[in-house]
Amino acid sequence: MDTPPPLVERLRDHVRLAAACALGAVAVLYAVLCMKLTVVDMSDGACSYGGCPRGLGPLVLWTLVTGLAAGGLWSSVVKDRGHRSGAGWTVAVAFALLALWPGWLGFSWLRGPHMDLFSYQAPRSSAVGKPLGSWAGPPATGFVVRAGADGVTGYDGEGRRGWSLRVPAGGAVCAMSADSPSGTGLLTFATVLDGCGGRLVAVDVTSGKQLWTTNIPHLVGRPAAGGSLAVTATADAVLAYDLATGAERWRSPLPAGAVALEVAAGPDRVLLLARTDAGVELFALGARTGAVAWRFPMPVGYESPRIVSASPAAAVGDGRLLVFDEAGRPRAQSREPYVPTTGETEWLVADDVLYASVPEREEREVLAAFSLKDGRHLWTRDFDEQWRIRALAADGRSGRIAVVTEGAYTHLWHLDPRTGKPEGESTVLRGLRLGESFVLHGRTFVNLDDDTRLPPIFDVAPTIGW
Repeated sequence: MDTPPPLVERLRDHVRLAAACALGAVAVLYAVLCMKLTVVDMSDGACSYGGCPRGLGPLVLWTLVTGLAAGGLWSSVVKDRGHRSGAGWTVAVAFALLALWPGWLGFSWLRGPHMDLFSYQAPRSSAVGKPLGSWAGPPATGFVVRAGADGVTGYDGEGRRGWSLRVPAGGAVCAMSADSPSGTGLLTFATVLDGCGGRLVAVDVTSGKQLWTTNIPHLVGRPAAGGSLAVTATADAVLAYDLATGAERWRSPLPAGAVALEVAAGPDRVLLLARTDAGVELFALGARTGAVAWRFPMPVGYESPRIVSASPAAAVGDGRLLVFDEAGRPRAQSREPYVPTTGETEWLVADDVLYASVPEREEREVLAAFSLKDGRHLWTRDFDEQWRIRALAADGRSGRIAVVTEGAYTHLWHLDPRTGKPEGESTVLRGLRLGESFVLHGRTFVNLDDDTRLPPIFDVAPTIGW
């Protein structure tokens, strides 16, 4: 008759059995997760371009380590016959189940944060007008607006249609202001006599109410909203209206022979970019009277000049940022890196700083920040060599700069606006159908593609599960 082993030896056998089961369970979990990452999540050939799913390498290593450790313990358990105890098996199974939780937490830490689709609007089956842009309401409301040639739609914080502004039959929305200060955005509508751009309409972003409208013949370009002004250009003048009431504030004639290209409005001044007999010039008009305060001949290279901001006054010409003082003298001229104004350029102006995606040596894109107070280049943030910058947004709640980059996978970054350093790891955006053009507002994406198969808006949320 066999003599039962001492208590210490029995406890040792139970511990080895429990450890073997726990490590084995974690090894199986990690093996399944490796298969999921490589078979389901990894795009074809992504690893050959440095685009393996994040955490896959360490996960494979930990799968091998836990598998070998579990195999060694199992060998010892079988050799010493420590697997014949019913009580030991009960404890071992319990430990194996408990070990799955820290194992899962380890996997979550290795792969970093992920987000996937939370809700979306069903795409429209019929052809719609060309998308023009998007506005956002106050951050607390989560309200966003999507404008297209066929009309304007506001969506509430849960992604549902809150209001719609449709155009009359045969009409169209021609252009929209880039900004909506005080919750008021500007639209230009087509009229029968003037074609595209004969009527200026002010819209409340949250309610969709038309605050005022006025007919203006021969509108040129897109309107601008800034400070308390609604500004637009025509073939022969720059017109300013009260943003709240629509009352005309002033009318400033264009110089003889000038053609308006772009206008921008701010609390202190209105900027006009126009082509004159002397070339392309930048005009600064007083916000109160519309009188010309100064004019500056813009440098012109192979890219067209572009206004960055009216207050502070800044523009880009020949790929260089120009920031102006009150007298119209350039404060500084940034030489490196150059700032593009054509192509798929992404710009963001927030808190007197310009953030621009800049191609570096024609190999990759970097994000560069410039002060609009003195023109200094503040910092440059580079991403993976194969990634391109798809969208920039100011996160009003956190004060960070949100950046969407796309390579083998799509990532959402939140950067410190002072240094460009990321706040933790980037978030992987999974399974999102992004068009060539879109805008980000918080966690809401607004598609601006002509592709009617894409949802007009959708929201993302942290991934639950694998």
